[in-house]
Amino acid sequence: MAFFDEFCWFFAEEGDCVLQSEYRLKDNRDFRRVFRRGKSFATGRLVLYYCDNRLGSFRVGFSISKKVGNAVVRNRVKRLLRAVFQSLLPMLVDKHIDIVVVCRKDAALASYDELLRDVMKLLQKAKVVL
Repeated sequence: MAFFDEFCWFFAEEGDCVLQSEYRLKDNRDFRRVFRRGKSFATGRLVLYYCDNRLGSFRVGFSISKKVGNAVVRNRVKRLLRAVFQSLLPMLVDKHIDIVVVCRKDAALASYDELLRDVMKLLQKAKVVL
C-alpha cells in the first residue's frame, strides 16, 4: 500500500488517486479556526482561506454549499479539487498551513484545468507557492 501512495502522488491526474487522509482537514473546529484567524483570497470560482498550523505538513478542506448544485455536482467538484491538491502535493508537503477552499456557483461548471489554474493563482496570491 505504501508503494501505491507514493506512486499516486507522483503521477496524479484527474481522478487517479485520492488525497491521503493526513492531508485532509476534517474537524469542524479546524474549519472554524481557519475561517476566524485565516486570510482569504478569491477568484470567480473559489475562495481560499489559510492559516498556520503546528503540524508537520499542510491540510486542506473543502466547503461546498448546496447553492453550487445537487449532491452529484458537489461531489464532482470535491473530487476535482482533491485531484488538484494531490497534483500540488510535492509543492505543499513542507508547508505548515491549513487551507479551506470555498466553492462558488461557477465552480460547478469548471474543468480540472480551470480549477488547477484558479488554485495555483490563489496559492501564489497568498504567497504559499511562488
